[in-house]
Amino acid sequence: MLNKISRYAIILIIVTISAVHLPNFYWKLFGKRISRPIIYYSPVIDDFVYFKLGKNNKLNYIDASGKRYNRKKFEALLPFDFYRDLDKWGVLPDTIKGIPIDVSFIRKNSQSFRISPYKLHNPLIQLFPLFESKSNFTNLELPNELFRIGTKIEFITAETNTINDSLTKIFTEKLTETGFSFPATFIDGNPTTRKPFDEGYFIVDSKGFVFHVKRVKGKPFCVKTNIPADLGIRKIFISENPRREFYGTILTQSEELYLLTYDNYKIIKLPLDGYNPDKMSLVFLANPIYRVIRYSGSESRVCVVTDKNYNLVDTYEIKVTPLSKTITGKIEKFIFPFTINTRSGRSKYVNFDVNFSGFQSTYGIIISLLICFFVKKYRRENLMHNFFDFIIIAVSGMYGLLAVLLVKPELWD
Repeated sequence: MLNKISRYAIILIIVTISAVHLPNFYWKLFGKRISRPIIYYSPVIDDFVYFKLGKNNKLNYIDASGKRYNRKKFEALLPFDFYRDLDKWGVLPDTIKGIPIDVSFIRKNSQSFRISPYKLHNPLIQLFPLFESKSNFTNLELPNELFRIGTKIEFITAETNTINDSLTKIFTEKLTETGFSFPATFIDGNPTTRKPFDEGYFIVDSKGFVFHVKRVKGKPFCVKTNIPADLGIRKIFISENPRREFYGTILTQSEELYLLTYDNYKIIKLPLDGYNPDKMSLVFLANPIYRVIRYSGSESRVCVVTDKNYNLVDTYEIKVTPLSKTITGKIEKFIFPFTINTRSGRSKYVNFDVNFSGFQSTYGIIISLLICFFVKKYRRENLMHNFFDFIIIAVSGMYGLLAVLLVKPELWD
């Protein structure tokens, strides 16, 4: 009996490892690269343009009407995106839509940030550095303390792992005076020294109100913002930028995205129909005239353009065939009843996601059962004595067939 248990334990290990690696080998052998276009908005022709990989791995440059361009003419349509090349070629225009421009002007009036699904699903250690936002030095420096918030805001000296009572007292008192209700629901900031300045953290208290907290000359700065407590905040992405137009963005539980501006913490809703933050990556591009927002998933590429006041100008969408709907993807579902993914675009951590293929895998399972039956008959094995082998194959298909045939029952009898 123990021998049989040992055999099936080994079979289970082989099935699990196969479900992780065999689909990857399959895609490396038979998968083809799908061209995923990158969409821009041209202030020169007031229309969308994009490039994508075509035949022979050559890039095709196209506008929304289907007109094709070579690379230089394509970049000339996008002076805010390719201004370095245009300046090098000596063809950067002096004005666009009546606005005088040069390289310096474009740099000062440009900003970009990216929101990826993995930013929503990675667990965070609830200890945060609070930088000195008005330092006497040019570069930001990591503080000696990290803070956390429970029944009070508590600062811990990292080197000695002891509580800094003075900082804890003055920050807790300041938060309490400002109307903060402990404990915090969540804390979001940009805890890195690789930024031009520090705007601290935005902290949501137990009643849903949002507070802006930072350290100024060693003293607490705390403001209760006018962000609605019932907004349903899921995440706040802080991105300090010298333009100082907005602190960052707010993502709500209803998948709406807002800019959090420097204008008395006013919020501006971005027009992003169909945006799914758990499955789509988003890129925000600000230039001197427009705001261009691209978000993309497995089945579409969408580009939204607004003016500087975030009034919608135009929207463009390109449909993309997902890998699962290609012939190679359909055959994969036929061969493999499920796959185990240890990597995901939603997280940089190791995962163990089981994805089932659906009814298509039934045919593959039937073929695997027939192969097993004929191989066992050829080997003159007792079919009833190892009937559980067929149950394993009925559940795991090709993986189970491979494991059962490799781990022969006679070696364990």
